Amino acid sequence: MGGVARNHADALARLGCNSVFISAVGDDQNGQFFRHNSDKIDISRVKIIGHKPTCTYLAMNVRGNVRYGIVNAELLNSVTPIMIENNEDVLETSDFILLDSNLPIPVMAKVLEIAKKHEKQVWLEPTDIDKVKKVFDTGLVGAVTATSPNANEFLKWAKLCHVSVDPSIIDTADGVLELIEKEKSKILLNTSIFVVTLSNKGSAVVYRNKLGQLEFQSLPPPLQMNKIVSVSGAGDSFNSGVIAGLVHNKTVVESLQVGQECARLTLQTTLAASDAISPQLLA
Repeated sequence: MGGVARNHADALARLGCNSVFISAVGDDQNGQFFRHNSDKIDISRVKIIGHKPTCTYLAMNVRGNVRYGIVNAELLNSVTPIMIENNEDVLETSDFILLDSNLPIPVMAKVLEIAKKHEKQVWLEPTDIDKVKKVFDTGLVGAVTATSPNANEFLKWAKLCHVSVDPSIIDTADGVLELIEKEKSKILLNTSIFVVTLSNKGSAVVYRNKLGQLEFQSLPPPLQMNKIVSVSGAGDSFNSGVIAGLVHNKTVVESLQVGQECARLTLQTTLAASDAISPQLLA
């Protein structure tokens, strides 16, 4: 099983968090498989839709990296703003909301509206270069408190923030950090954690410390390239580790270490979230 939001829900649940998944699945074999294999996640808010197939995704990997993806995500149109309103009770009591950019823009806008209303932290996963713009189209990008674009998604994010970027800056984490420091008021918006994942070049991380000051840090790749089985889901596992660390009152640095370990475990499996991820990583 995959899916950006489901991957996060799974990894967070494996880390011992109370993980509530708001989405929709079809009343088909894939939907049944999901329901029978999600015992760690609270799926009571997942809507079952008849006569439509559960979302599916076929990835074509070359040496562990995804080169092409084929998606059938028609069912996501069954997730509506009204459905989000009906689940406001769980959003307003959450420590963190993970927002998947595969959702329709009106749905994303409703989530951000509720999050802003209740002053909730929102981690945005851009998911794809063509979907980065969607959160800006909501008019509520300022409600995003954390995000984790990959290199190409970051270039698109910077462009949408009216920042001119030489594409070569994504060749190194230091190059990304230098640009963000130079254009921090434009790029960071209201985020307190901004992670740019750069594949085998590691990650560039900017976060606010307890005094509200910006800290800049580069992280090495979680695993050597020759040991990677599949990259699918590794970023979602990383995010989940960071979120779990933060909600368990760990420092940002400690939470990033948890995220790195979650990513390392998932990179060594074909699963979208390694079944070796456990609450012991937070000990």
